[in-house]
Amino acid sequence: MMLRKILLSMSLIFIFSIGVACAAERTYEVTDGGCTVSLPEQYAVTVVERPTDPNDELGVQVAQLSISDPVNKSMTMHVMVESSKLTKELPDLNYRPGGVMKDYFAENLQNSGWQEPVVAGELQNGKMYFIKFSSYIADSVGQKYDGQIYATLKNGNLIYLMIMSKERALTADEKTFLETTVKNLQFKDAILVNTNAQNK
Repeated sequence: MMLRKILLSMSLIFIFSIGVACAAERTYEVTDGGCTVSLPEQYAVTVVERPTDPNDELGVQVAQLSISDPVNKSMTMHVMVESSKLTKELPDLNYRPGGVMKDYFAENLQNSGWQEPVVAGELQNGKMYFIKFSSYIADSVGQKYDGQIYATLKNGNLIYLMIMSKERALTADEKTFLETTVKNLQFKDAILVNTNAQNK
């Protein structure tokens, strides 16, 4: 009887240890966007350099993190923050978005290459609202990517979280992963200058 109790206790400890290991996360900061994102540690996160065009009168700046899964190579996720003289004049999306804001983000997505973005709902993170879009995009060699995008506006920055799958439909688990990432996104009041990804 005592041996069974010991074995049971060891099994519970082992299961708990696996759960803790699976739940381990790292936090990455998109400094120009004033936000941080927490992801399971198995994902590879890189900073995408997006140089500013000195001749751009609007002063568009883009900060981006790209997330990839070493196992599921057909899936990628991006956290992208865009700002300009125009976006700095727009209020935070801390209210339920109407048609005007949905059309505004849909047009921006189309200008970035997304095809036929369709509003698929909305998601709230604290006081902030994200507009959810379903869309697809093709690369330079014609490969299509199924995509889902969440978009919001905070501190004069357009913030996009998007997930894409190459030559196949996104799975329910991948969509849930993106939704969870959006819900866990943390906003910062101070907007710093440089873009980097750092582990905390």
